[in-house]
Amino acid sequence: MTIKLRCSDYGFECDFVLDGRKSMSLLKQFKEHVDSEHGIDYSMEAIIQMVVNKGHARETIRNE
Repeated sequence: MTIKLRCSDYGFECDFVLDGRKSMSLLKQFKEHVDSEHGIDYSMEAIIQMVVNKGHARETIRNE
């Protein structure tokens, strides 16, 4: 299953988009972007919760 992570969906005025398989590695890329570009060091749990709040089940995030 795929997911599209957009900074703008999470309140940032930013055009950054990640599109790919719903996986921990994709979420880590998003976390790294938010930290480096926006100066916010979210925990992985917070990033996962952002995805869950958008309607994705936690169980569908792959551990790759």
